Amino acid sequence: MSKMNYLKMLGFAVLYVVTVFATAFLGYLSPFAWVFFPVIAALLGSFSYYLLAVRWQQFGVSTFLSFLLAAFLLAVGECDAPKATLILLTGVAADMIRLFFEQNVQKAMSLAYPIQSIGVIAWILPLWTRTEWYYQGAAEELGIDYAKGLMMFASPWGLLLVALTTAIAGFVGIQFAGKVFEQNKK
Repeated sequence: MSKMNYLKMLGFAVLYVVTVFATAFLGYLSPFAWVFFPVIAALLGSFSYYLLAVRWQQFGVSTFLSFLLAAFLLAVGECDAPKATLILLTGVAADMIRLFFEQNVQKAMSLAYPIQSIGVIAWILPLWTRTEWYYQGAAEELGIDYAKGLMMFASPWGLLLVALTTAIAGFVGIQFAGKVFEQNKK
């Protein structure tokens, strides 16, 4: 590969991190938008993932993207080591799935990317693991009404709903990205 290809691939990786991070700002609109921003991140992040994954067909795409996201979140103080580790582990799991289906690139991406997308939920996992602490922080930062709105999703069912919708969005997003980029080749 030429130097230009590596720069392009790095650009897609940075675009993925920026896309995921930027979607979190939707959370200022409402508690619903905060809890479900991983769904939007999965949809929008699928394009940069797809562009990188079709160029990098060995193990490591999801691990690399997850590592970059976790490192960025750690650097800006939005994440701690346990959450960063969860983000990274979902990337490794996604790469393992991709490796298993490596003979069919589209199927491999379609099954791996939704798993990677679920890793973004680690960023807001304290809503379900440290609920009272999360409520207090949200109340101080965004007000009591916002914090009460978050509590509607603070059950295990809320976490399951977010995880399932994020995985579905990742699947739909990667399918759509594949169709868009394949259509542009013609």
